[in-house]
Amino acid sequence: MRIFRVLLAVIMGSLGEQSDCVRKMMLRTYVTQVTATDADDPTYGNSARVVYSILHGQPYFSVDPKTGVIKTALPNMDREVKEEYQVLIQAKDMGGQLGGLAGTTIVNITLSDVNDNPPRFSKSFFHLRVPESSALGSAVGRIKAHDLDIGRNAEVEYTIVPGDGGAMFEITTNEHNQEGIIILKRA
Repeated sequence: MRIFRVLLAVIMGSLGEQSDCVRKMMLRTYVTQVTATDADDPTYGNSARVVYSILHGQPYFSVDPKTGVIKTALPNMDREVKEEYQVLIQAKDMGGQLGGLAGTTIVNITLSDVNDNPPRFSKSFFHLRVPESSALGSAVGRIKAHDLDIGRNAEVEYTIVPGDGGAMFEITTNEHNQEGIIILKRA
């Protein structure tokens, strides 16, 4: 039985995907816009002028009182920390003055994932024993790295670092379970 030491590396997305601007949801990012209508005569005073405010959802989000545009209010929102938010928006007529009538709506906000987490192995070294009778092209080991991102951002591509057994082995990624499959290339 031969024992080989193979150093493995994980290939991540491009540097642009790892930049600080893309990495976390940025401050004052547009989320959506709410609109309320008032049946009062808009030509008569402030009775039909609607003002928006947040009753629940601060400090994460803000709403423009005139337009109803909802934006992020914190610079480092991260899907891996909290993915879903429920924001309660109030629309009040009479320009928000005392005596104005109000209505509310709930806005459910889900943060989308960005590629901000590198894949990580569960251990630093993997020891594999390869019997001399192993056929060329056969799988001789499996490894797995875990990525906290989801979907396409969690896909892992494995490679063997040049000079560390790359001539004897190759590695492919099982797209279904994201395992790295080490294959005997030559004896």
